[in-house]
Amino acid sequence: MKIRIKVPATSANLGPGFDVAGLALTLYNTFIFELTDGTTTITGAPEQFCNEDNLTLQAFRKGAERCGLEYGGVNIECISEVPHTRGLGSSSTCIVAGIVAAYAFVGRSEERQEILDLATEIEGHPDNVAPAIFGGLTVSVMYSDKVKTLNIPVHNEYRFVTLIPPFTLSTELSRKVLPQTISRQDAIANVSHLALAVASLINGYDEGLKLGFKDRLHQPYRGHLIKGYHEIMRTLDDDPMVLGSYLSGAGPSLMALIKAEDTMGVVRIKEELGTLLDGWQVIKLELDQRGYTCDYE
Repeated sequence: MKIRIKVPATSANLGPGFDVAGLALTLYNTFIFELTDGTTTITGAPEQFCNEDNLTLQAFRKGAERCGLEYGGVNIECISEVPHTRGLGSSSTCIVAGIVAAYAFVGRSEERQEILDLATEIEGHPDNVAPAIFGGLTVSVMYSDKVKTLNIPVHNEYRFVTLIPPFTLSTELSRKVLPQTISRQDAIANVSHLALAVASLINGYDEGLKLGFKDRLHQPYRGHLIKGYHEIMRTLDDDPMVLGSYLSGAGPSLMALIKAEDTMGVVRIKEELGTLLDGWQVIKLELDQRGYTCDYE
């Protein structure tokens, strides 16, 4: 028996929601698992990930231990659409897929809260794994060793123009540049901006998104690691048809929200940014409302 797990890309933080907010997008990594008598193989992933350090394999083993799955070995086939280390949750797709597969082999693939707890334990924070599991827009709170996640309904039909650069940025490096403390003024600003962003998405208050996505905790510091970041963000901010923009996760990808009716948004953004997008990929995505899916073959 083979199990096919499909996990959506995710975009975390939404500006001020550092390690708290995230959303799932219609871009996917697919993983096919098959138990064996003893051998373990990984195919489809870049060569440097086809070994014992593979994140999907590590998550599968931890999931198997947690759910009581006994097995000899496992074959994992990876079919990747989500670019690695670009701030679109590629590592979260690996973690979620590995855990879900282990649970699926014992008939428990819909134990989403338990899967979330383990995925957060592995990842260290829930902002990417939560939407990958539940779909849509999520906000999460850590307490003790548990995670409380809530799906947030998004009122309007927004589209997410994703700007993906031709270079990577490690999460480790992007966290090192963050300050250990921030001022009370900056803390209040971030709380108020996140509240405005979430309320605007719920109520379809388009006018609140541009301000709501502003951040003082991580974007000003991480932006210096991304070539052209400040110029690109200023250009997006000046476009009246762009409802808001933010750094996706740890970066370096950027996200711009437009309305569904703005059918020329991608073309216009490409023209406005011009040579700033040298080598960048610009794609339009939608919210994924399902999270991971699991099928038996």
